[in-house]
Amino acid sequence: MLCAILFGRTLENYLIYKELDNYMKIFFVRHGQTNYNILDLCNDNPTKDVHLTDLGKQQAEIVGDKIKNIDLDLVIISELPRTKETNSIITKNHQVEFKIDSRINDRKTGFDSKPVSDFFKALEPDIFNLKFNNGESFKEEKQRVYSFLSELKSLNYKNILVVTHSEILQIINGYYKNLSDQKMWNTKIDNCQVLEVDI
Repeated sequence: MLCAILFGRTLENYLIYKELDNYMKIFFVRHGQTNYNILDLCNDNPTKDVHLTDLGKQQAEIVGDKIKNIDLDLVIISELPRTKETNSIITKNHQVEFKIDSRINDRKTGFDSKPVSDFFKALEPDIFNLKFNNGESFKEEKQRVYSFLSELKSLNYKNILVVTHSEILQIINGYYKNLSDQKMWNTKIDNCQVLEVDI
């Protein structure tokens, strides 16, 4: 299994490995910048008006340009509209089905539309186990993401795109790199950053 946070060798790696029968490449992508990112607000409610900014659309265009020559077999997105919007830009040159999977939704913080800084401060006594207002803990979130990844590796495809969220990608990165919870938490994931995994 190969894992790289940086996108620079995407096409090169694809050309090297595409002939291998048992090879599957997964492109995990964080959504583009949103209005809530600028305001530094939490969001896990898909009914809220959270949408890509002009910069977020440009970020998605850049990713789309880098993978335009890769034959995608499947796209998986979360239930939150910002992943669908990001996907529609990235895959505009592809004809590929997409599926929605709630297991890669952003974390249920219990702080929807409130400052991210307030949520982080509330977590300080126990980052990985606390949860608020019918939300979920980091460990509960990690459990559903691991369930998704376990199922993902059983699929029979060559190239999959997964568009999801920052904390989900922290967990995914940690899963493939066997990181501790603390190291997962400390990993920074930028908008439209790509994590490539070869299985």
